[in-house]
Amino acid sequence: MTRPPDLALSDVRPAYDAIVIGSGAGGATLTWKLAAAGLKVLLIEAGGWHDLGAPEAGSAADPLDAIGLDGAISFVGGQTKFYGAALYRLRESDFKAVEHEAGVSPAWPIRYEDLAPYYAEGEALYRVHGATDGDPSEPPRSAPYPHPPLPHDPLVGRVIARLTATGTPVASIPKGLDFGPGRPCTLCPSCDAYVCRINAKMDAEIAAVRPALATGNVDLLTHAKALKVETDASGKRAAGVVVEHRGAVLRVAAPIVCVCAGLERTLLLLRRSRTDKHPEGLGNHAGRLGRFVAGHTTRVCVPLVSLSPVGARHTKTFAINAFYDGEPDWPYPTGVIQVAGQYPLGETGFFLKRAAVEFIARRSLICFYMTEALPTAESGFVFDGDEIASEHPPLHNWRTFDRLRKRATRAFQRAGYPVLHPKRDPLLWHKTGGAVMGDDPAHSVTDRDCQVHGVEGLYVVNASVLPSAGAVNTGLTIIALALRAGDAIAGVK
Repeated sequence: MTRPPDLALSDVRPAYDAIVIGSGAGGATLTWKLAAAGLKVLLIEAGGWHDLGAPEAGSAADPLDAIGLDGAISFVGGQTKFYGAALYRLRESDFKAVEHEAGVSPAWPIRYEDLAPYYAEGEALYRVHGATDGDPSEPPRSAPYPHPPLPHDPLVGRVIARLTATGTPVASIPKGLDFGPGRPCTLCPSCDAYVCRINAKMDAEIAAVRPALATGNVDLLTHAKALKVETDASGKRAAGVVVEHRGAVLRVAAPIVCVCAGLERTLLLLRRSRTDKHPEGLGNHAGRLGRFVAGHTTRVCVPLVSLSPVGARHTKTFAINAFYDGEPDWPYPTGVIQVAGQYPLGETGFFLKRAAVEFIARRSLICFYMTEALPTAESGFVFDGDEIASEHPPLHNWRTFDRLRKRATRAFQRAGYPVLHPKRDPLLWHKTGGAVMGDDPAHSVTDRDCQVHGVEGLYVVNASVLPSAGAVNTGLTIIALALRAGDAIAGVK
């Protein structure tokens, strides 16, 4: 697949129908939707194309750990270049107010039914393979998955058989891979946390940016930083963006501006776009910008599944979701257990020496388990001028998280596999919030269509608008919200 040529600043038009900032899951998908509707779009990306060199079937390069899990990722396609392509719908209950051990997960201004057709559209665009079997938490669907579930590797299949034989329901992970007869995916071991060398992983670049460019309606400006979103004299509608590109600064006009950068960069851009009409930043009229941050409390466990090295194989094809909404002896939602892909354990925090870690890793599956971390009015970021001064964590459901750890351990142990746990603190994955959507402008930043309250034509479409994170991967929900916002902008919805 030939990479499109880079755009020079002199090639940028003085005005567009819409400007999209950021080319991750939200920005890329929204760009595709708007371009397909005939709008002329400028897509601004802080990074460039991820260069891998000559493609080589079944290989990958640059694991995410080489860049740093906490670092800002700036490539066309954003973080999806490294994601494991797990594309779940949030469960029906995730859109409602749900009591948890530590507090209440808030209701969304929309319901699952509002997003369901856009989930289906996103699954088709990102070539999602999946099935509903073995997953009682799977929400209602109007049609099957667009592609059948991925086949399990023989070793993984044996693990699944032993789990189900001992009473643990197992479900396929819905994944966006270009797999099947005549398709490029080889189900290689280097998918999760790696960039695909053969463009077979349906990341945002492959699934959305390139098709959007193919319409002829999109200009992509790489290595560019959006310095400020501009509004008109009234402060009540978007007017364009100030862009820096290789030291030069340009103002580009558009009646529609969509901020889809990484979560923190989105919030900082809205903050530094403040004016006399918006002295604390765009969307911050009620002091909610940067607040109500949530996510997933996550940790890894390692079941030893073989006495000999398992070798290179595609492992990320099954999950245990049977306890998502709780258990008979526990009244609160619990979470999910997912098998991960094969990637270097690296500095996992094992109490063993590196040689022992490598010995274990070569004979194991890597699994993670995660529960929902809850947003509050205090969770999130505190600004100091144009910078983030501090961050307050969401509420963690610690007893629930411990129950899920024990549940994962018992499931594999009953199936005959010893389980080890890296000695490390839980991580906060898949952060959401900071510009949450809601019907009440006093308690939210964006409305149910992702438009910023009080600023017509200004949209935020990424993880920051999610009122809660649920306990499954949030990528497909961001994609679906982008498709829904695209319809709203184009006047379809």
